[in-house]
Parts: sequence; structure tokens; C-alpha cells
Amino acid sequence: MRIAPAILALAATGFLAACNSEATCTAEEAQKKSTDLMAKITEVGTTDQAKATELMPKLEELGAKIAAGGDDLSAACKAMDEMMAELNG
Repeated sequence: MRIAPAILALAATGFLAACNSEATCTAEEAQKKSTDLMAKITEVGTTDQAKATELMPKLEELGAKIAAGGDDLSAACKAMDEMMAELNG
């Protein structure tokens, strides 16, 4: 699926734009979680395109959480953890 990489790039930009080292979830943690999540989503996209399509609304919701969080990355980190757990479960 070719749409997933574009969304992942957008999500990564949002993660990095929101980074602030003073947040409960540090910028480094958020970046690591983002990288891991993008790798997992890419893996799912190449092995199960139907599941990747199902992820689109969740990715949009995740992007909204990140944008709404401002400098506090705690909500973004929690949302990434939840999505990763869902993908691994």
C-alpha cells in the first residue's frame, strides 16, 4: 500500500514538531516510539493491505492527539504504545 508511507511521513513530522525535552515523555522516547511504530505499520502494510487500510482512521486519530498535545508528549507516547500493542496483539 503506497498511502501508508505518506501518512507515516506526516505522522513522523508531527511527532518531531511536538518534541520538547521537558515533557514527561522525552523527545528521544517519542522519536524511538515513532520509528518503531512506523516500522511496524510498514510491515503490516506490506503483509496485510486490508489491515493497513483499517489503520488509516487510527493513524489520523493518532495525528490529532499529537497535534492537540502541544509540547506534552505524554498523550502521544501513550497513543503510540496503544497502537503498537494492538498491532503486536
